[in-house]
Amino acid sequence: MTAFLVITWVAIVVLFLGLAAVLREVRLLRATVARDPGGFASAGAEIDLGARFAGRVVVAADTGCPLCREVVGQLTGAVVLTHEPAEAWDTELEVVSDREAWRAVSHLAPPVLMLVGTNGVVRRVALPVRAGQVDEVLDDWGVRGGAHAGTDS
Repeated sequence: MTAFLVITWVAIVVLFLGLAAVLREVRLLRATVARDPGGFASAGAEIDLGARFAGRVVVAADTGCPLCREVVGQLTGAVVLTHEPAEAWDTELEVVSDREAWRAVSHLAPPVLMLVGTNGVVRRVALPVRAGQVDEVLDDWGVRGGAHAGTDS
């Protein structure tokens, strides 16, 4: 009976130490996340829009979205990608109605700002939630107003 009690208490102590180790790891992970203001970044999906959009800043937008219209109004030299007829847009920008390219980004909530490399593959993606973020994103990408990107990085 004494051996049973000793083994039971040793097992309880081992389980307690294991729980303490797990809680320590969780605390360290929580501290790491809190320390990084940028949060976590996921691996981007490879979106190929094709040669038509190569080297450009593209905004996927819908006329039914007020923020989309505001973002399009801030851009110069960019391409508007939509699923609607091009005539639905009242803008100086080039409007491309391409259902296949739209389908590649339709799972994202518009407006979707994309920096497309010279090979037609999207290199950077941003989902602005207010119009003021557009200039910040474009400055971060090194293009102003949405003008021609010209790089493949």
